[in-house]
Amino acid sequence: MRKRTLRNALVVMLLAMVATPASSQVLHYDFLKTTPMGSWQLREDTTTDHKGRQTVAATRTSLVGEEVRDGEKHYWIEMEINTFKIKKGKRKPTGDTILFKSLVAESAFKDDPANAVNNLRAFGKEMIMQTGDQDPIRITGAGGMAESVMQAMGTNISYTYDFVGDEDVTVTAGSFPARKIQGTGTAEMKVIFKKISVTSNNTAWLSDRVPFGMVKSEGESITNGKMSTHSSELLEYGESGAVTQITKTPEDLPAMPSMKDIFKQ
Repeated sequence: MRKRTLRNALVVMLLAMVATPASSQVLHYDFLKTTPMGSWQLREDTTTDHKGRQTVAATRTSLVGEEVRDGEKHYWIEMEINTFKIKKGKRKPTGDTILFKSLVAESAFKDDPANAVNNLRAFGKEMIMQTGDQDPIRITGAGGMAESVMQAMGTNISYTYDFVGDEDVTVTAGSFPARKIQGTGTAEMKVIFKKISVTSNNTAWLSDRVPFGMVKSEGESITNGKMSTHSSELLEYGESGAVTQITKTPEDLPAMPSMKDIFKQ
């Protein structure tokens, strides 16, 4: 049961990564300047499936710590994810809160800031995960967790983004000058015995006025022939006050070779 819970949490976060790819060629900004220690942003992602059913994922991303590893400064970035179904205008939680904390080298934010911010799972040297009130799990290794998980799931991802221009954008959190980018791509993966094929297009607005950059996105996806739409917008943000929500001592999970076993359960 514990492995199955972890597997499900990994699938949720991997699918979120597939839905929000980044390209360092279209987003250049000083992450460490715009995202000070303790800063955070709360974003809400809404998906409407081919039958008109809606789900919402509220994701709070925070910069919660720093430490030196192997002579280089690293930063702890934490994501808190809550998912809901929308029925008759009301929200119903669909699962436990997922907490995910990733340790990312400072050089990643200097060399490839867009991908480091948007694809934390691929850059983390160490990850700590917690689902609901279960004890947290630590996953260690030389980074590339997402790549290892995707290999275990037979995943192929191909996305291309282009810079469209500068544009002001207004969301719940306020109005911001932003860079507008548009992208298209495909993703294929195997979850248990089911193959998932996704073709999507996405438009995103990114600003260096807010921590972590993302302000708004919208697009369409075709998953195994079925159309869905998705949108995301910034609800709130702050430049201080964020602390880790993972307070228990994590258990150590064997390094990445065990990930295939997780997906076989």
